[in-house]
Amino acid sequence: MANKAVFLDRDNTLIEDPGYINTPEAVKLVPGVELALKSLTQAGYKLVVITNQSGVARGIITEEQLETIHAELRRQLAEGGAHLDAIFYCPVHPEGTVVEYAKESDLRKPRPGMLLKAAAQMDIDLAQSWMVGDSPRDVEAGQRAGCRTIRVRVPGPGHGPTTEDTDEDTQADLTVRNLVEAAKAILRNDSDGAADLAFAGAGTSAQAQATAAGAAPVPPLPAQAPDVVPAEADLEAREIQREILACLRQMTTPEDESAEEFSVPKLLGSVTQMLTILLVVVVIYRLFQHDTGPETTIWGVVALIGQLMALTFTAMHKNR
Repeated sequence: MANKAVFLDRDNTLIEDPGYINTPEAVKLVPGVELALKSLTQAGYKLVVITNQSGVARGIITEEQLETIHAELRRQLAEGGAHLDAIFYCPVHPEGTVVEYAKESDLRKPRPGMLLKAAAQMDIDLAQSWMVGDSPRDVEAGQRAGCRTIRVRVPGPGHGPTTEDTDEDTQADLTVRNLVEAAKAILRNDSDGAADLAFAGAGTSAQAQATAAGAAPVPPLPAQAPDVVPAEADLEAREIQREILACLRQMTTPEDESAEEFSVPKLLGSVTQMLTILLVVVVIYRLFQHDTGPETTIWGVVALIGQLMALTFTAMHKNR
């Protein structure tokens, strides 16, 4: 049986992209990447990076330096228990300054050459596979190879389409904010339903392989009882689900989490504080009018009492 795969763009999908990365020290994983890759591996997907690297053709980086960067990427993923099955890159560009690499190639996205090459070498069923990336050329390459596609819309300036993107109107099957959301979408749409179970904490199909670094393979489900889940697979799936949910909470701050709880002392303190401010304004106004009589003094004393009451109500709210 042919393998299914998730083809992944590198920059702004797996790692942050400050520009042309040419040192391993610049490699920084996008938050949640390790968790997303582990869940996809457990669901039986091969993980294959498909990346244009025109920096080689432009003389910014050598292929040897590129290999050290990819080694650092693998190292950081392994620390989080994740891995990549293969990395395919295209170092050429027709406008390159290095003669050897200054040419066009069918491997270069948006052409599907790298995906087709990976599929041939790794026995991948492209119709059961996905292409995930942040640019229209990633989507187009995936579509031309016959894969389903997901566009990662990276927020913020500097993350829009580049001049190399052929068609910003190219529509992916799904659009998400990051790789964690992409992984959840893939698992929900998994054709055999096993991947969806992995996220739900109910285990994986017999074809799913837990090959992430340090993880033991998940045993196949018993043929006589397909609804029974082995304990190890169930625990591992639940752990991945908890980690992904925790990561999502860190990347988003719901409005209801930042809202303070209502209480009567808090309400009274707010009202008292507002009245005190008005009294202070009145006292200041009377002083500017050179009215220093007993009435002004009384208003000042009342304002002081009001401020003390406001502080008292605030303390009562915090000490409930």
